[in-house]
Amino acid sequence: MLWFETIRRADALPAAWLIATGEKPRTRPERSALRHAISRAVIAAQAGVAVDAVTLDHEPAGRLLVRAPSAQGLHASHATRDGLVLTALAMQPVGADIEAVGEGSIPLAALHPDEQAWLGSLSLDALWPGFACLWAAKEAHGKWAGAGLPQTDLNPVLPSQEGGWMVAGRLAPAITTRLIERDGRRYALAIAL
Repeated sequence: MLWFETIRRADALPAAWLIATGEKPRTRPERSALRHAISRAVIAAQAGVAVDAVTLDHEPAGRLLVRAPSAQGLHASHATRDGLVLTALAMQPVGADIEAVGEGSIPLAALHPDEQAWLGSLSLDALWPGFACLWAAKEAHGKWAGAGLPQTDLNPVLPSQEGGWMVAGRLAPAITTRLIERDGRRYALAIAL
């Protein structure tokens, strides 16, 4: 996986772009517009076309689709948090998510019992980073599957011995996570391929 922090063409896919926009969208429509604008710019750079030539759409369950330029098998996924936009491109289904590492109570009731048990095994310092990585991995898996969380949250997502994440005991898709820090805040990034 190639990682970029500026909009430019990748020599190979899959690749991910984490773009710090400096914007602070407050509403869901503002976040959506920002994520679409950045993703269109990334796809335009990758395809060598003008941004206006890129058209994005969604499947009924929410998976992002590249309608134009003629995608020739290009798959895309994106996410936004606090003005950061994560866009992933691949020649196979892909899911991407970004979550803030928070504070306070973790919503354990939203998790599978196996996920709750894994979080319970972590030290207090590792609890929120672990939850952020877990939730980002679940979201990325849902986007990869084209089903979203309502369909995929019944399956536990847990770290594997190999360093990736397993969904319901299987390593496919490969889900990678990383923790980053921007402007004094920590974030978990996840890509599912």
